[in-house]
Amino acid sequence: MLKICVTIFLFFASFWIWAGEEDRRNPLGGLYLNPLQVISVEEIQNLDTEIRIPIDEDSGIAFRKEPKPSPGNPDAVPETSGEETGPKSLEVKTKEVEGLLKRYYSQFIEEKRIWEDRERGNIYNSRSDQNDVRLLLWKNTHRLTETYIVRDSPVLYDLHIRAAKLYAEQGKSAPALRHYLAAFKYHPLDLSEEMYMNGEWQKEDYKNLFLGPANTHRDTFQKMNDAYADWERAKNNQHTKLSELARKNRPLSEIRTVENNLVLETKAKEKVYLDAKKAYEESKKQTFDIYLDNKRKSDSIALYDMASVVKKLEDDNKERLKIINKLGTAGKGIYVLFDYKRNVDFFAYELLLERAHSQWPENPFVIFDIAEQYRQDSQKERAIDFYEKYLNLMKESKISGADADEKLRTTYLRLASLNADIKRKVIASQYYESYFKIAEDSKEKTRVSYEMGLFFANHIGDLKKASEFFIYWLNRNSKDWNPSLTESMGLEELEALAFFHLSRLDKLNRRPDAERGKLNLAYNQWKKIDSDLLDAEKLLLDLKSQKQKIKKDLLVTTEDEALSKYRLLDLKIEDAEGKVRILKTKSDKVPFLKIMYRLAVLAEGNRDFVRANEYYDKVIQYGGEVEIQAALKEKKRVERILATGNIYPPFNESI
Repeated sequence: MLKICVTIFLFFASFWIWAGEEDRRNPLGGLYLNPLQVISVEEIQNLDTEIRIPIDEDSGIAFRKEPKPSPGNPDAVPETSGEETGPKSLEVKTKEVEGLLKRYYSQFIEEKRIWEDRERGNIYNSRSDQNDVRLLLWKNTHRLTETYIVRDSPVLYDLHIRAAKLYAEQGKSAPALRHYLAAFKYHPLDLSEEMYMNGEWQKEDYKNLFLGPANTHRDTFQKMNDAYADWERAKNNQHTKLSELARKNRPLSEIRTVENNLVLETKAKEKVYLDAKKAYEESKKQTFDIYLDNKRKSDSIALYDMASVVKKLEDDNKERLKIINKLGTAGKGIYVLFDYKRNVDFFAYELLLERAHSQWPENPFVIFDIAEQYRQDSQKERAIDFYEKYLNLMKESKISGADADEKLRTTYLRLASLNADIKRKVIASQYYESYFKIAEDSKEKTRVSYEMGLFFANHIGDLKKASEFFIYWLNRNSKDWNPSLTESMGLEELEALAFFHLSRLDKLNRRPDAERGKLNLAYNQWKKIDSDLLDAEKLLLDLKSQKQKIKKDLLVTTEDEALSKYRLLDLKIEDAEGKVRILKTKSDKVPFLKIMYRLAVLAEGNRDFVRANEYYDKVIQYGGEVEIQAALKEKKRVERILATGNIYPPFNESI
């Protein structure tokens, strides 16, 4: 009896344990729904239309659309009156995409329940852009998920990318970056042929673009493998049967007959395999290669868009405080103070550009930005390589548009300046000319034309080319050259240099009258600067004398009015000294002594020795020791000509 009771107790105890274990060991494979079970294809398509997706105001989750809403269905769309119609705003589009994503994430338990919970952690903080950039760096140096697996989900990838672009369009970089990071958790960048034929993406190919070709390619691949297996079996069968006949000592004629039949059968199997292999290679070229090429291009574009968001975050992260220092102890001017707690340079932008370039090496936008980064890092030769690659791509693709044209002009200009920096003068001149041909009339082109004139005159020695650019610049900036200008542009020293180089071309072409006219224009521009400089120096002396007078008064009394005048005079003296320095710099830019020497030689050519003597006096007044000695010799010679009437050639006529 006791034995029977123990048996019954153990039976019920095992039943209770079995029931509890069954509850806890319930398989979780079908617990969560896949994206297409939660989000319908129709709803994804409605994102690009004017059809509204109803959103719950409290949770932000999109209501599930049912054919016939009923009171017993909590997820059914409620009946609404006066529904909004017309084009959707950016806010509405963003809410709808977020609502669909929140509906999918709401099925997960604990910390993964809804999307907002992701923002509550320290690493996800919409108030700190710095954390987002650090997160990006961490993600790029570690695995993307806790399980070290990247899911291939086209639905979630497309929705996250759409949300990221909408946030970026609104200027909200932090949520845009979070969506980009989430998107690439559902999108492996390294795609194999096996993943193309049997990958998870096939379950969510809601656009129905690649599923049919992938299945066809898989069948072709399987046929090739089957044909190869048949060929291998035929070869093995041939060797086996011939070995058996040899062991049985069959006649040689019989062995040869069987061998010929087996060889024919093997060759037929080989032909079937080769045909299947050729069909597979053709299918691979028509399906997988095209799919892979399109995927890499789209991935490169998405990474480039992500890099643009990161660049904005990096720039915003560099907070600087500018101050104006007017004390004489540590220099004067505008200084930049760095906030060392916030200003931390990250390399995430360059890292993403490299990834975008590795996905699609022919992406012109990525190539241009990489070239810009190398230029900013002073890696000039590498920058030139990428600029030239971008230039070749633009010529091949023939991309047009305002932005493309602007980048093309910038590329020519960058190539010209970079080649000039590394002493490739002739190559730089070619890029300068290319820029000048395609650039439209603008302030930028006018500014660059002057630089090009100086470059061709000083570095290339092509005065004819330099004159074209100087004339273009003078027509738009010089009041003496272009009388239609209503006021002077304040570029006297630049105009004097331009006139001087134009006179050199006239000298080369033996046109003394034209040369004299341009030299006189250059001289007149220098006289304007010299006049302003004398006025500025006179004003500075007056201010200093006033300061000395007030300083003497302050020895007797310290009235507030006298002190305020003293401080005001200090500021005025600083401004006056700055103006004098600027005018002296402008005056030093003009080759005044060369202009005077050449005008003196031209005056002697016209037998105007009195004026030539005046020009030599100017050289003696403003020149250095060497110039003064040379001018004194010429002056004595001219005075002897005026006294005797005999013509003596100048000592330095080649000037």
